[in-house]
Amino acid sequence: MLVAEPTPAHRAVTRWANALIFVTVLLGAVVCATDSSSTCPAWPVCYADKVAPDLRPGLLENPAIEFVHRFISFSALVLLGFSGRMGRRSPDVRVRVFPWAALLCGVGSAVFGMMIILFHLPLALGLLDLLFALIAMVLIAVTDAALRRDRTQARQPRIARLIRTTLATLIVMHLLGSVVAGTTSAGTGSFTRCLSWPLWALPAIDRFPALQVVRIVLAAAALALIVWIVTLALRHRRLRLAALLVALATAVEVVLGVVISAGGLASTQNNGIHLPVAVAYAAAAVTIVWSLAWLLGLCRTVAKR
Repeated sequence: MLVAEPTPAHRAVTRWANALIFVTVLLGAVVCATDSSSTCPAWPVCYADKVAPDLRPGLLENPAIEFVHRFISFSALVLLGFSGRMGRRSPDVRVRVFPWAALLCGVGSAVFGMMIILFHLPLALGLLDLLFALIAMVLIAVTDAALRRDRTQARQPRIARLIRTTLATLIVMHLLGSVVAGTTSAGTGSFTRCLSWPLWALPAIDRFPALQVVRIVLAAAALALIVWIVTLALRHRRLRLAALLVALATAVEVVLGVVISAGGLASTQNNGIHLPVAVAYAAAAVTIVWSLAWLLGLCRTVAKR
């Protein structure tokens, strides 16, 4: 027999799972932006003869970032499993199924992440790593939003459709970033491979100019959709906070993109982008995807005005 009402413990576990998955993906973007993934060459420990990373100042190539990323990702997977088990009798498919799907995607992403550290993976498997991580974050954010206490059944199907289209557009855009990314003069992958929007230009360091143009077109389409979504969502009291977060993260991403493009790119570490700016640019891109997913979950629970 299905049980409709979730317990406070179920809500808390899912809330923490959502938070940790978000932090996991965010730290993954930071690891990429700071070129820190290879600084812990063993797995799951940091070195073959030592568990913890060496402490060093600064963000660039810092093993502590990679090690913390691994620890939080493991904790998030455990909480996803608990969330799925606690919601197994819910009549809401988002509560009953999404945590398990997120767990499968999270495990897949973790396995591919491990293989990237230990071996050299082909591009296709690297794309699956990123895809699974993004899907896991979207699914558990929707689940968390669906577990809100005030669950009247007034729905916002128009906004939900727009958000799903925008999320699909952004995910394709991010995957293409890994496809077109070139190699810096330092021998690392260019910053384009990290979660971020295109820089409204065609960096010479990257490959496939036609696909770079496609990324810019996708970014422009996503930006137009986000403006439309925020405009509609601000009309509903319970959607306003999430809509404002989407708007703020998008504004930060666009402004930083203009700043980076105006400063010019180089063939050096992170394409010559100032490291804190690169980290903020990647973090804002992750926040856009997460906040859209959270807003999507709220669209099915927003109360009538």
